[in-house]
Parts: sequence; structure tokens; C-alpha cells
Amino acid sequence: MSGLDAAITATLAIVIAGLALLVAHRSPRLAFVAALCLLCFVPVWFGARLGFNGNLLIPVAVLACLAIALVMLPVTGMRASPVDALLVFLVVVATSSFLTSDPVLALSFLVTPFAYFVSGYLVGRIATARIGAETVYRVVAIVFTLVAVLALVEFVTGVNLFIALRIDNSLFSEWGDIQSRGGYDRAEGAFGHSIALGSSLALAVPLALAARFPFAVRLGMVSLMLAATVVTFSRIGIICAFFGVALCALLLREQLSRLQRGLIVVGGSVIAVLLLPLVVAVFTEAGDEAVNSASYRGDLFPLLASANLVGFSDSVHRSPSGSLTFGSFVSIDSQLVLTGLTSGLLALAAVAVAVTVAIILCLRGRAQPATVAVVAQLPALATVALITQYSVMLWLIVGVAATSQSLLRAAPGAVPAVAPSAVLAPLRLRTAPIRLQTSGD
Repeated sequence: MSGLDAAITATLAIVIAGLALLVAHRSPRLAFVAALCLLCFVPVWFGARLGFNGNLLIPVAVLACLAIALVMLPVTGMRASPVDALLVFLVVVATSSFLTSDPVLALSFLVTPFAYFVSGYLVGRIATARIGAETVYRVVAIVFTLVAVLALVEFVTGVNLFIALRIDNSLFSEWGDIQSRGGYDRAEGAFGHSIALGSSLALAVPLALAARFPFAVRLGMVSLMLAATVVTFSRIGIICAFFGVALCALLLREQLSRLQRGLIVVGGSVIAVLLLPLVVAVFTEAGDEAVNSASYRGDLFPLLASANLVGFSDSVHRSPSGSLTFGSFVSIDSQLVLTGLTSGLLALAAVAVAVTVAIILCLRGRAQPATVAVVAQLPALATVALITQYSVMLWLIVGVAATSQSLLRAAPGAVPAVAPSAVLAPLRLRTAPIRLQTSGD
């Protein structure tokens, strides 16, 4: 990085962090808005150099989110959650890997749980306790509707405004190129990668459906998000987004009436039918590129046979030039596999237990919208690594889920569990006149 670029980055970091902290100090609601906007509209390559040699580059948005979360403290009456223990365990395991393995190798993997995971989780956890889950849903719905609109504009015009904000550093070198598939540029927004944008949009879908806006407004917001997910041409983003819609239609009985859940199924099906020709044409034109990408991900899982209980797998190596290899692979596009290879099988087992609990909550009909959003991400966790802002967004929604589930357990007269047979029963539309708003709107 040149001296001028470093000065620009440092100035932007100070200005952005200062404004965010000022907002956070005055209003927890504005603090959450600021954190989400920083994640969605500040490119990942706007970073601050840390470490003894200045070789550790952390995105400004991540640092600001961590600072915002700390400024929103203290929170009175926030109940402990098992997810707190999970995150602490992942951080401890990452730290132990740093102490027992090659420090240079471990440092890059230590940054992820410390900075990305913790910052996102604390923002989601604390903001939900301070301003309430309903406000969180509304903010996520509004911000990601704007993200979706910008993604659609990017696809139509072929111009990504965020790429023009070039900073000459390693993060821009890694994430500053626009990908293409089947002759089309893939929408990326400020997320640096089409998969990160698509998966983050998919995370927002269940929360937007649960937000207390008029139902027609929610349908419009989610329709834009689904369309924007499609123009990322990320298979996993598209799958998770429509999977999230399906889970909401089955599970969000408190937030959505039976008629509304039926309309969601119809609306999602219409959008899928309308956009299917474009998706098929793109992936047909992509040919071997798309097929080889899917095959590559399937070949990663055998690497888990070399994983240790704690710490790095024996298959992980760092060359004298600093490049990493995992057996015969140079990258791991599966967060589950990556966790097993870099943190160990115990960490992977802890994540698997947490995921299983979330699935059980869904089957029992006690899953809150953020929990549904996390469960809808399971295909992504198996086939995508947590990259750029997506890693922060996923843990932010995990934080929202942890607090909202704790509040549900603490509430007197909480919503009773729904039998699995009721959750999975076919949706039946009432013959009464159509109403597009719930009684709570």
C-alpha cells in the first residue's frame, strides 16, 4: 500500500469509526442502523492495518461494528445463551491453535473468530436486547431492500460503484474483481464476492418476512431480495434464499397468518418461474465452469479424515512464500470442512450440536425468525466459506437468534410449542375475504 492510500484509509477509518461511535452513544437504534449500513455499503477492502508489523488488515466496518457493540453496553436483564458458550469455545480453540502451531499460520485463522465472528455476534446479540427483535427485523428489511435494489441496478447497468472505490491493498487485490458466469457479470455490491452478497441477502429474507410492515410491503421487499439473489448467479445464495422462503411459509405461524404463508408460497413460485429461464441460460452457458465448481466442493469432505481433535489438521501446510495448502487443495469452500481442518473435530462437533438444536427448534415450532434464517443457511455452511461481510452477517443473525430465543424462553405465557405434524401440515387457504395485514400490523 502506498503512503497516500494508507493515509486515506486511516482517515476514513477514523471518520467512520468516530461517526459510528457518536451515533451508538446517542441511540441504540441508530447504532444498529449504523453497524448494518457499514457492513452493507463500505467495501471490505477499506481496512486498518494492525499488528506489530502492520501486516494484519482488518476491514473498517468490522472494527466499527465491534466498537459499536461495546458502546451499546451495558445491557440489563440479558439472559445467557448456550450460543455464548459456543462462540467462547471457538475463540479458545483458535487461540490454542495459535499457541501450539506455527504462529504465522495460525494468526490469519485467529483473526476470523476474534474480529469477524465476535463483532457480528455482539452487534446482533446486544442490539436485539436493547431495541427489541421487531425493530431489528425492520432495520434489516429496509437496509437489505436497498442492497437488493443496488444489486439489480448493478446487473442492469453493468456498473459496480463500489469497485471504483479502489484502495491498493491485499484485500482489494483479493476481492476487487467482478466475477462473471455464462457471459453475465455477477452482482457483488460492496460485499466483494457474489456468493457473499447472495448468502447475505438470503439471511435477510426471513427477517424481512417477519418485520411488522404491511404484508404487501414485505412481499415487495422479499421479491426484490430474491431477484437480487438470482442476479448474483450464486447457486448456494439462490438455494438458501428460496429455502428460507419455504421455511418461513411452514414455520412463522406467529408472524404470518395461514393465508399470508400461502401467498408467500405462491409469490415465491411465481418469481422462481419468471427468473428460471435466465438462471438456466446462464448456467448452461457456463458449462464446465459451474459443474467443476460443484464437483470441487464435493471433493473437500474426505479431507476431514486428516483432522485432529484440536488445532490444525496435519494436511495444512504453509510454504516458505506464505501460501497455504490443504492436502492438494489451495482453498476450502466449505465452512464446516474449514472449521474441522483449522480448529479441530471438537470445534466442528460443537457447531454441529448448535445446528442440531436450531433444527429441533424449527421442528417443534419454537424457532424465531433469525433462527429460521440460520437454519436456511445450512446448504451454504456445507459448500461456502465465511468470506468478507458474509461472515459478520451470519454471526450477527446468530446473535439476533440467540437473544430472541432467550427472550422467548423468559416470556411468561410464551408461544406454545407446535407439534411437528402441525408444522409440516399442508397449507390450506381460507375462503374468507383476503386481508393483506396481520392483526399486529
